[in-house]
Amino acid sequence: TELLDGQMRFNGSAFYVDISRLQTTIFDPSITNLFFSANAANAEIRGVEADFTVAPYSMPGLTVSGAFSILDTEITEVLIPTTDVIVGNELAFAPSFQGNLRARYEWSLSNDWEAFIQPQVTHSASKFTDVIEINKLELDSYTVFDLAAGVKGEQWSVELFGDNLFDERAQISGNYVNDRPRISTSRPLTVGLRVGFDY
Repeated sequence: TELLDGQMRFNGSAFYVDISRLQTTIFDPSITNLFFSANAANAEIRGVEADFTVAPYSMPGLTVSGAFSILDTEITEVLIPTTDVIVGNELAFAPSFQGNLRARYEWSLSNDWEAFIQPQVTHSASKFTDVIEINKLELDSYTVFDLAAGVKGEQWSVELFGDNLFDERAQISGNYVNDRPRISTSRPLTVGLRVGFDY
């Protein structure tokens, strides 16, 4: 949807998902001493998501864009006789909020060259890695900042970038294997230079 005489574009949606017979891997010694797969539960997901882009006429060269999602997930019914899945718990890898925001400003240096600067921030709320208690880890919330700046001509381009500027150890995935938690984190602070040539 275009708003403000074409200066803003916005898209959004709200949704509800009713999940029947959610399949997961269970370990419950009261049933068996082995992991087994089962259609263990019913669940519900409610959420909204949106993205937008703003390019104000009053500031030529500036573009601001972003996106976000809000989730409310819940186990509503347990279908097998186990204490390893609990009614009311959240679903796996379903943070209550995720969002990103980016601004890019471009301007002319000469007839042949343009410059730009582009900061960006990404945030995620905490989340769980599983629905079963014995395997569940909670991954911390995180906020990551990036920055890029550069110049571009008719053929050459040069860009200096810094990803994860504050060296955040963002916990992006994880599991519990062989009685040990295993967590994967984002790439640490990375600074580099990109040079391009169009021919």
